[in-house]
Amino acid sequence: MELIESFSGIRGVYNPSFREIAEKYAISFLEFLREKKNKEKPRIVIGRDTRHSGKEIFDIIASAWEGTILNVEIATTPIIENAVRALNADGGIIITASHNEPEFNGFKFLNQDGSVLKAVDADFLIKRKNEIKEIRNINKNQKAEILDKHKEAIESYKELIISLLKIDKINFNEKFLVDPNGGSGTISKEIFSDFGLNAEYINMEPGKFKRLIEPKKESLFYLVDELKKNNLSFAIGFDCDADRVEILDVKGNLIDGNQLLALNAEYILSETKDEEKKIVVVNDATSYLVKEIVEKLGGKIKEVEVGETNIVEEMEKTNALIGGEGSNGGVIISPSKCRDGILTFLFLLKLCEEKQKTLSELISQLPKYYYVKEKLKLSNSFFKIKDLVKEYYIKLGYKIQETGDETGGLKALKSDNSWIWFRQSKTEPNALRIISDSKSKKTSNLLIEEAKKLLKKLEK
Repeated sequence: MELIESFSGIRGVYNPSFREIAEKYAISFLEFLREKKNKEKPRIVIGRDTRHSGKEIFDIIASAWEGTILNVEIATTPIIENAVRALNADGGIIITASHNEPEFNGFKFLNQDGSVLKAVDADFLIKRKNEIKEIRNINKNQKAEILDKHKEAIESYKELIISLLKIDKINFNEKFLVDPNGGSGTISKEIFSDFGLNAEYINMEPGKFKRLIEPKKESLFYLVDELKKNNLSFAIGFDCDADRVEILDVKGNLIDGNQLLALNAEYILSETKDEEKKIVVVNDATSYLVKEIVEKLGGKIKEVEVGETNIVEEMEKTNALIGGEGSNGGVIISPSKCRDGILTFLFLLKLCEEKQKTLSELISQLPKYYYVKEKLKLSNSFFKIKDLVKEYYIKLGYKIQETGDETGGLKALKSDNSWIWFRQSKTEPNALRIISDSKSKKTSNLLIEEAKKLLKKLEK
């Protein structure tokens, strides 16, 4: 896989050339903080997920740094981002490839508030990295000051959770299974224990991956036997940096990210007295299930282009209390600046406690939508045929909605609010994601099949 560089992050297969890229990006980020933030010797947080290449990448970055590194070691993305704020750092670097498989690694670069750099700043970093023709070894004889801040990062994150939930214990009687898959989500055991939750844990050895990194039905289905054998209600699975969580019930059904976002939004909006703050920011690939729940509570939906930084930026503009991308399993709850699998799950359990319902009962009471996702591998870039796809649906009488620039999402809506959505991945070359959403299962499936036939025809 070639190197993927975008505002969503930098990712690629870890190999000798990647090590040089890591050093160039360290230099670029150092120059960014000097030029844009006027910090001569910046103080940054660095944390990583559990991939075996993470420690070596940390050492490479540290060797190129001039300033102070607050090393929070292995931690979840939400913990690392919160540490930037809690430790008063000038920025941060997360060493992670998120849901990509173990042979990959990458970076997310953070602002002073812990948020991922906006697109314009990410572009600055990429451009500056490309201008470095050779490594200057600028800091081989003058090492950065490295301070161990792992414990402080964990404790400040726990304080954040308690401040948001407004409780330090959750009375939840169902026993469940937790599968961090050797990722940084192993920290969930400590947090869940503090909240008095009754759980079983598997795959807790950091860096030992037993399933695909991305938590989805295909990769989590093997947990069904474990649930039945131990009489557990459901299982939760994290990706490697634990900003995403997925929930699998004992029948093998996946509770998808749209349902998680809808339930979190229901709880937070119902607790919100300020009507002007009843805004939920979502990406344009989020099911209208969320829209229906939000509007029933007198709230408003704001749609933006896919990408966590786009959600966060719009949340800041509108003072929204919650946002998220229903197309994955993470919710952003202000003042956090990223998806958070652990926090998403804890809010869900608090809702169960307050409504005195099981998780399955909460899910069963949601409006029924059929949300179908597929990922296709194109022979060429989707951008070459995007206008033809748009033209096809316009002729059929669909309403067209686009977000972002030419690389953003393309949604074609029917009069009954069913829709089909297209977007080329910015983390996987020539990978096209298509999603359909409808209150009719038949309609959702037909929309997907029609789209696949159209793409096949246009690629010839």
